[in-house]
Amino acid sequence: MKRALSPSTNATGLGAAAAAIYAAVIMVWHATHHAGVIDPQVLVAAIGAAAFVYARFRVTPIADPRDGNGKPLVPAPPPRTGPPVPSNVTVVPGQPPPPPANGPRM
Repeated sequence: MKRALSPSTNATGLGAAAAAIYAAVIMVWHATHHAGVIDPQVLVAAIGAAAFVYARFRVTPIADPRDGNGKPLVPAPPPRTGPPVPSNVTVVPGQPPPPPANGPRM
């Protein structure tokens, strides 16, 4: 089964991006020129973008991602469990706490 891995370097990803950008540009153009924002051009572009995205996810299943040679991609490492890592941070009253040891969560 053929797989499309990078949305920026294959036809389905580029088609989805182009259709979405086209729809957005037409909507902004119509809004700035006091016309109806939703019109047939925008609907066709939005449906086209959705079809390209659907095709990309049908070609590259999320449950079984593989590289271009058919080899499974490396899975993410399991989350760390156990006691927290010791730290040399001193907490001073009145100051905000330091960020977590493994980086800020957003």
